Amino acid sequence: NLTDRSLLELKNAKGLSNENLQCLLNELTKLVSVRHGEVMIYELADHVQGFLSKYNKPPPSSFHEEMLKNQRRHQEKLDLEEKRRLDQRRKQEEETKEIMAEIQRREDEKREEKRRKEMAKLVYTLLTSPRFTRRETFNEDSPPLPNPLLFNKGSAGELLVHRGKCLGESERLGRSVYCGLEAHSGEFVVVYEWALQWNKKMGKFFTEQEKSKIEYCKKQIHGAESELSSLLRLEHPHLVRYQALSSSERDDCLVVDLLVEHVAGATSLNQSLLSQTPVALDRLRQHAAQLLAVLDYLHANSVVHKQLGASSVLLDPRGGVRLTDYSLSKRLGDVLKEEVFEQARVRFCEETALPARTGKKGDVWSLGLMLLALSQGKEVKEYPVAVPAGLPDDFHDFLKRCVCVNDVDRWNTKQLLEHSFLNPPPPKPIPQARDSMEAEDFPSSVLPHSHILGAPFSAVLQPQFSRYFHEFEELQLLGKGAFGAVIKVKNKLDGCYYAVKRIQVNPVSKQFRRIKGEVTLLSRLNHENIVRYYNAWIERHETPPRAAAPGPAPAARGLSLGLNTLGLDDGVEKNAPPPALASSVEWSTSIERSSSAKCSGRHSSEEDDDDDDDDEEDVFGASFMPSASDSSDIIFDNGDESAEDLSMMEYCEKSTLRDTIDQGLHEDSSRLWRLFREILDGLAYIHEQGMIHRDLKPVNIFLDSQDHVKIGDFGLATDHRANVAAGKLELEETGPAVMPKSDPSGNMTGMVGTALYVSPEVQGNAKATYNQKVDLFSLGIILFEMSYRPMTTGSERISVIGQLRTVSLLFPADFDQYETGMKVMLWLLNHDPALRPTAQELLRSELLPPPLMEESELHEVLQHTMANVNGKAYRSMVGQLFAQTTTPVMDYAYDMDHDKGFHFYSAKLQQYVYETITRTFKKHGAVRLQTPLLLPRNRKLYEGAELACFMDHSGMLVTLPYDLRMAFARYVARIKITNLKRYSIERVFRPRKHDRAHPRELLECAFDIVSPVTNSLLPDAEVIYTISEIIQEFPALQERNYNIYLNHTSLLKAILLHCGVPEDKLSHASNILCDAMSEKLTKREVEAKFCNMSLSTNSVSTLYKYIEQKGDLASLGPLLHSLTKQKTAVTQLAKQGHKDLEELTALLQRLGVKLQVVVNLGLVYKVQHHSGVIFQFVAFIRKRKRMVADIVAAGGRYDHLVLEFRGPASTTPAPTAVGASVALDKVCAAMASMEEPPAVSSCDVLVVPVGHVSVPRAITVVQKLWSAGVPADIAYDVSQSQEALLEQCRQAGITSMALVNDKEGNYIKVKSLEKDRQSEKRIPEGDLVDHVLQKYRTRLLEERSGRLQTLGSNLQNKNSDIEVLAVSRLFFESEEQFNISVSHLLSRLPKQRYLKSICDEIHRLKMVKNHSYYYYGINFEFT
Repeated sequence: NLTDRSLLELKNAKGLSNENLQCLLNELTKLVSVRHGEVMIYELADHVQGFLSKYNKPPPSSFHEEMLKNQRRHQEKLDLEEKRRLDQRRKQEEETKEIMAEIQRREDEKREEKRRKEMAKLVYTLLTSPRFTRRETFNEDSPPLPNPLLFNKGSAGELLVHRGKCLGESERLGRSVYCGLEAHSGEFVVVYEWALQWNKKMGKFFTEQEKSKIEYCKKQIHGAESELSSLLRLEHPHLVRYQALSSSERDDCLVVDLLVEHVAGATSLNQSLLSQTPVALDRLRQHAAQLLAVLDYLHANSVVHKQLGASSVLLDPRGGVRLTDYSLSKRLGDVLKEEVFEQARVRFCEETALPARTGKKGDVWSLGLMLLALSQGKEVKEYPVAVPAGLPDDFHDFLKRCVCVNDVDRWNTKQLLEHSFLNPPPPKPIPQARDSMEAEDFPSSVLPHSHILGAPFSAVLQPQFSRYFHEFEELQLLGKGAFGAVIKVKNKLDGCYYAVKRIQVNPVSKQFRRIKGEVTLLSRLNHENIVRYYNAWIERHETPPRAAAPGPAPAARGLSLGLNTLGLDDGVEKNAPPPALASSVEWSTSIERSSSAKCSGRHSSEEDDDDDDDDEEDVFGASFMPSASDSSDIIFDNGDESAEDLSMMEYCEKSTLRDTIDQGLHEDSSRLWRLFREILDGLAYIHEQGMIHRDLKPVNIFLDSQDHVKIGDFGLATDHRANVAAGKLELEETGPAVMPKSDPSGNMTGMVGTALYVSPEVQGNAKATYNQKVDLFSLGIILFEMSYRPMTTGSERISVIGQLRTVSLLFPADFDQYETGMKVMLWLLNHDPALRPTAQELLRSELLPPPLMEESELHEVLQHTMANVNGKAYRSMVGQLFAQTTTPVMDYAYDMDHDKGFHFYSAKLQQYVYETITRTFKKHGAVRLQTPLLLPRNRKLYEGAELACFMDHSGMLVTLPYDLRMAFARYVARIKITNLKRYSIERVFRPRKHDRAHPRELLECAFDIVSPVTNSLLPDAEVIYTISEIIQEFPALQERNYNIYLNHTSLLKAILLHCGVPEDKLSHASNILCDAMSEKLTKREVEAKFCNMSLSTNSVSTLYKYIEQKGDLASLGPLLHSLTKQKTAVTQLAKQGHKDLEELTALLQRLGVKLQVVVNLGLVYKVQHHSGVIFQFVAFIRKRKRMVADIVAAGGRYDHLVLEFRGPASTTPAPTAVGASVALDKVCAAMASMEEPPAVSSCDVLVVPVGHVSVPRAITVVQKLWSAGVPADIAYDVSQSQEALLEQCRQAGITSMALVNDKEGNYIKVKSLEKDRQSEKRIPEGDLVDHVLQKYRTRLLEERSGRLQTLGSNLQNKNSDIEVLAVSRLFFESEEQFNISVSHLLSRLPKQRYLKSICDEIHRLKMVKNHSYYYYGINFEFT
């Protein structure tokens, strides 16, 4: 209540100007006057506060400070721009390096391909030389086999192998070993050969008994071929892979060849026995481990070796084992023992040695005998086998487990892999001191595998009142702790196996409520990577009296110390420095126990402070177990009521992630990332359910029998979402686990988990807030352990992971992880949870390698997806394919091999060839017709051809044109064309060997005639005549003397049927002959392929007698008569072919075709496309020091190809269709290879303005030339020198250069470039067009001189209808000019005898009678 306004005073007025201060005072005075007599202190303070917030601004900084601030901003901007520029430059440099690396890789591939081909050619030469192919074998009676060998690989095609020298023989297996070379790839291979010779006692004709035995043997061989199909899928680093098998029957033997992988530099383990040298124990241990690994792989795939011995084991140069002769060798060796074979007299080793054992246990028996023999340096011959007592204990026990006489007592491969001989423990650390009273508190440490559980579990519960004993049968103790156990049981109702966790609890304790909460949480989880909890129930009973262990034992109460697979104390993690604890909460640490330590009869048990990790090979780890520090609620006094909590869970067959890490998971990158992704999938699902695991570590991650991840042990799991919603969760101290209070931010509070895996925000702070990111930090530690070598001591593990847990993330010096794995670890191990990824973010990240799928699983998924092209999965798959991104390297390298550089002359020459050929087609009345570019892929019509195949947006496969005929035949059938002559010059495509590369392009010219007449061969004759005209147009082709090869598809079919080729294999036989024609196959290879089609040697010889014949029909008549003398289907085909060829040759003679016509019975050209006459234009040219066939054109009649594309409802008669294709690339190459290539140019005149001022006038000049029809060009760059312009004209073939200069007045300087000489002339601008036209006329006449020679030579034909022929090199302005031009013509063509008479006749008609004349065949515009 301010009664005197004069008392109003403002003090400490800082930051306000005097003007503002006076203004504030006036405003307050007014407010006082208004509020006079009232309490106004709040209103005054509020007004002052508002005024200050509006006017009390900080004083402006000085100019110098502003300048420095601006400079800092400018410098920061410059630094940012510089950083961006450097980043961009670095990115460009990286892209350049990648591109150069890709270029280098392509070049290396090309060099390697070239080297491989040269090596294959060299080795083939050596293999076919008489000295090398001599059969070097110990058995002189062995018959020589055909060389090369042909193996059928099913859908992969046929494999041709050249067999080399014999490397040795095996009496035990009855086979010989040869080196070999795969013909197409040039790779070395090995051939196992069984030559089954008939018994010499058998006569020429077999008895019924002998025939039945032979049939039995053949069935065994066919059975081996069937078995091979399953063996081909086997792949293991210590296995020699089978590749193919072939069998053939000869007059005196059966021959079986098995193609196997070649192991470079390999030696046989049998050499140690031959030299009688014992093998060192360490080497034996290494060999045994690798052999057991590969045997276990074979047995897992239901394959038994059957013939394991030292000779079946190869050692590569690095000392690694490679196992061969599995399964098939024993089967084929048994066939040799049949009486019908000569080899039955051979005494095989297994008959004279120890008794054989069969099955998988038989392989273990053979392995033990082999290892025992290698250790002694001599074969084992005593039976029963006695293991020497002088061997080391573990090796002695190992051998005894292998060579037990009783198969039941003999161990299998899985058990032997866990034997102490193969897993020697490192030096044991000093055990920690234990309380002597601990053993009294724990009833028993472990039960045997075969023992049905006894006390305290079985004795405590009464079976008649127990659901557990009523529904389940106990099989095996999986893990046991102080207060519970996990037991493998079998459900009596469904017969399935489960893991039941039995925990003794007090129903009124907090611990019981905790376990009940755990089961409630876990019942919500249903994921393939999480252990499934099926059911839970409580069974009450009276606990017998027990004495509690005296004294506080906070970390070891009731424990029995055990060792893991590394020989470490599993409680060693307790040595880690404990984090700082708040309040009275105790913190427990543990190290995961390796489950493999408790198999093979070596049992131990221990108990961690916060969970029980007792488990075995078939393991399911126990969930949360309370520590001794909080045991008051769990240890019962005598007579107290107690109960057991029983939880039925999924049973995991295999092991834990800890075992896999200890066994060297870091060496298998693909498996490592597959398991990591599965862990991440399971963790993402847990977090989606609003839960946090809080105790993620390798021992809590299980692997089932299919090697898939199962996350378990949710003892510390918490329902994050539920807790936040309830808001009532109170802190419970239950030993190592702290149930946290809810936090308004949605985080959890408390400190739980194992010390080495707990996240930094939880460690050392019981009231820390955290969320689901704590599991991601633990996952980062787990990923490091998966990627790092197994750590040998507990202290090393504590030290290494402790350094990794620091802020600086110190990785060990020997940690060599590629960039992707390192980035993922750095992301997961970030100490700031906000910067850590969520599980879903990491799954979507590009840092994570793409998920891998088992081949069989992937194949099944793809098969089901592809079966429904309208389904969502199919559309999604296609969408993902089209969503791929193209990297700069892929973009650059795609057409790197396509463009070899632009050559202007090549482009001009191609245009010249195009125009010349087009003119010929137009003369026959053909029109240019283009057909659709893409076609649906058709395997039937392009069998054996490699197509450039692509996929459209719907997933349909389409192809670029392989040739121009297929698309035209489809077009004719669909549009129903019946009469048409067409030509087309387009590109056709071939795929390249490199991935992600532009297809190879070829230029093809097609000429087709479609006619409704079906009984005439005149269209065929016109097509052949047209192609011969094209050849006559080009001097380079004339010089090669092309022949026209003719054949008929009916005649070819008759020959093949006559020689015994089955009708269903005619197409395959034709493809073989086609490869032979193109020299892709040698004669010996062709013979081998036909022998594989069951053709006898005589039939193949007869076939060659036909296909090697060529000549005119008259000379081939006697040979063809053998096909037509009998009335069979072959006769009808042969007669039809012979008749058509006779008619065609007569038509060609009538048309005056100058090329030689040859009937070639071995000609094969796309017989699946043609039905009638087929032909090729062939010349033999020298290439690479040898004569090769050059095919410039080919074609034939393809009526039935049009029928293939007709619709089902079409009833109109099919037209006749015949066509030919010309390889324009070959024509251009032939023209370019001439000593004097034709002069072709893009234009005749180059107009050059001299200076910028002359440009308008030069434009006027070039416009006049264009209007007159003269090809001309103008120079755009006026600064170029005349020398550079002259060089440009020479390269472009331009014969004249017009220099336009204003200083020359109305004159233009014209430079003429005639070959090696130049001339210069000043011409008035108005006469320039006439001058150029006169030169153009002269050049046209010179270009047609070759055609004049042809036309003049036609006069030699007496049947010619041409009587008067005008020659276009003559001028008729005057008698003198005419005589000069005739003399010039005759001097240039002195060998043309008829030119003089032609010129005299022209003189009589034109000069004397003044008749009009016609220039035949020349388009002369300027007459």
